Amino acid sequence: MDNKLISQINQINPWLKDNSLSIIPAMSYVLRQQMSTLLLPAWDKLVTVLVGPRQVGKTTLGKLLCQKLIKQKRFEQLLYLNCDNPLIRHWLDGIHIIDELVDEFNLKKFILFIDEAQRLESPGLLIKSLIDLQLPIKILVTGSSQLEIRSKIQEHLTGRQFEATILPLSYQELGTSLELDTQLIYGCYPQIVVEKEKRLLLSQLYQNYINRDIIEILRVGHPIILEKMMTLIAHSSGQLLNYQTLANDCNVSVTMIKHYLSILEKTYVLQTIYPFTGNKRTEITSNPKCYYLDNGFRNQALGNFISLENRTDKGLLVESAVFQEILKFKLQHFLSFKIFFWRTKGGAEVDFILYNNPDDFVPIEVKYQNLKEPALSRSFRSFIDAYHPKKGFVITNQFKATLQIKQTEIIFLPLQKLEQLFKDIVI
Repeated sequence: MDNKLISQINQINPWLKDNSLSIIPAMSYVLRQQMSTLLLPAWDKLVTVLVGPRQVGKTTLGKLLCQKLIKQKRFEQLLYLNCDNPLIRHWLDGIHIIDELVDEFNLKKFILFIDEAQRLESPGLLIKSLIDLQLPIKILVTGSSQLEIRSKIQEHLTGRQFEATILPLSYQELGTSLELDTQLIYGCYPQIVVEKEKRLLLSQLYQNYINRDIIEILRVGHPIILEKMMTLIAHSSGQLLNYQTLANDCNVSVTMIKHYLSILEKTYVLQTIYPFTGNKRTEITSNPKCYYLDNGFRNQALGNFISLENRTDKGLLVESAVFQEILKFKLQHFLSFKIFFWRTKGGAEVDFILYNNPDDFVPIEVKYQNLKEPALSRSFRSFIDAYHPKKGFVITNQFKATLQIKQTEIIFLPLQKLEQLFKDIVI
């Protein structure tokens, strides 16, 4: 190891020379919902992989996890290596690193934290080689792209890893600091939540995604087309996706549209959901819908940060936020239910169906209005008549009530109380 490399590693690991220093200073983080699961002793001998978009808090969560593991005396030290640093990235090319690290930094029973591991040429082989040494160390890895993580890491770690997906902060995590109107416009990326210059930071976040993940790392050949596609999907978010229309608007093939859509999903920008089908002839069975995983990112794609009360797409912003919170809840608690929507050829639609099995599913309709009494749309009643769920939810502006329709309990829940939905459903 040359002196410059040693100096840079020391700079990002100040606790190695002074063990009185905290890895994460107190009160500098929002406690994430995954933490209790990540701390389970079952994962001590496995590689912990944290995946999710950039700037979402993976590094902070990883360092806090390490701090807790060390405090519980399950490990003694943390060695943090950031692969965005070219000097570190070029050095991490073989199992010789362990001997060099142990000798130089006097490490014992330590945690090796490799941040943004997808930047390495062969991180999977490196990590597998380290595991095969059967040393008393814990390996923690983060990555910002499923495409890179799966191709470079996961195929080498089958049965040897525990993976957690980290998304922007959830309303549960924000708790009393939740500013609903602000989050609906600017989203929930941690830095965006706490800083005042939200529009400037969102612009930088968006451009960093295009310039680094799309152009530099994934080497997408036509980033301008992908950006145009992102804007078009932002306009039509929550509507049935028409691949041919997108292809015509972008002047490319349907195959390329599907390829770019896959990239946007695997880099945690969008999520596609598909129709719920109960083998009824009148139901739509193929066209999916797309939602952005963060409203701030969507609004940046649109270049639209008009206040909520003046938005023509207020309903869509709320619908997107409900989807995002459902997805975050599912991932944070490592649940397996599926998220569908329901729509008939006649136009009847229910926004979301949370589906576990044929006897356990929950319909959710987003109706962000100032209701004065419980009222169901004709579409929601159609679904209830067709499938007889045990429980359903209507997400409202301020209205709260309960309605019984035959054997189905309908709960009207204000968006501000969305957390109650997760307490009431048993998936």
